[in-house]
Amino acid sequence: MAPSAIRITVALAAIALAGCSSQAETGQTEHTGSASTTTRVPRHIDNSDRPQVSFDPCLDVPDAALIEAGYDPKSEQNADFTPDSYTFLGCSYDTPQRRYGLNVLSGNITFDEEREKTKSYATTTEINGRRALLEWEPQKSDECAVSVETPDGVLIVSRLILKDTPGPSPQTEWCAGLEDTARIIEPFIPKGD
Repeated sequence: MAPSAIRITVALAAIALAGCSSQAETGQTEHTGSASTTTRVPRHIDNSDRPQVSFDPCLDVPDAALIEAGYDPKSEQNADFTPDSYTFLGCSYDTPQRRYGLNVLSGNITFDEEREKTKSYATTTEINGRRALLEWEPQKSDECAVSVETPDGVLIVSRLILKDTPGPSPQTEWCAGLEDTARIIEPFIPKGD
């Protein structure tokens, strides 16, 4: 299954695939375990009164962190969703064996909005001390997401199991290890004021 077939679990979102800047172009290739302090103009500014998205997964998650999580940085595809009332900046990745497709989306909807939207199927959790939600719906086989509170709103780390065989994987595999992936990415999110 191609990255364009990956469904993202965000409010009314759809993936728009296009090119995305690589970490090599930004000079960020070392996993330092801390958030970037660089201030930049966001790639997209919406027309809302929400905070603009300052954490950009395409630019702020180093290749080394993606490799540590088991994903191929060279598979990066743009996954931005940018309507006028909110913004999600993000990129998608595959594992080298194409077993999983990962989306990392940074948005300016609030954590409380995400919790309300997912209340029928999300479980409250914590990622490195930040409030988080583990989101999986039994009717959406082979999918899982972790939403983490950020200073701008929420970071959604969603994954789809890519299969060559018919039928869903066992439910125990849908979210297995996804919280660990979120823990690898979380240190790069700015801490806020």
